[in-house]
Amino acid sequence: MTGKVNTVEHSATAVAMGVAKKTAVLTVFGTIAAVAVQMTAWPKLSPWTVPAGVLVGGGLGVLNFRWLAYAVERVYLRQGTSSLLSNIAAAVINVLKLSAIFVVLFIVIKNQWVHLAGLVLGLTFSFGAILWQGYGLVTGLKEDKGQANHKP
Repeated sequence: MTGKVNTVEHSATAVAMGVAKKTAVLTVFGTIAAVAVQMTAWPKLSPWTVPAGVLVGGGLGVLNFRWLAYAVERVYLRQGTSSLLSNIAAAVINVLKLSAIFVVLFIVIKNQWVHLAGLVLGLTFSFGAILWQGYGLVTGLKEDKGQANHKP
């Protein structure tokens, strides 16, 4: 593989899309499991609170990772953005984005729109998808390096 393909494959957009797809897969199976657990552990709750928590948690996790990936690419990987002002502006924007996620979490938890266990499970699925995506990229890099070393 060429270096250009690796660059495209490792761009923030490609990585964020991979994490979103993997989170969707994990969240679908997690939602099905959450329905089964809720029916046995919390039968008096509304039937949608735990599965909705899984979906909301997964969605917030993907959104947070997407913002983080774009911020890292924009601030640290692009040339010409190393000025103090651009770094401060990026930090302020990142704090505002993170604050927005915290506000959404606070409102959802305070009003008990979803079950906290489902919300934590959805966030955990997003984190697992990030690890899964990272492992796949590292494994691909090792394979590319191994193939480059074995070429005559």
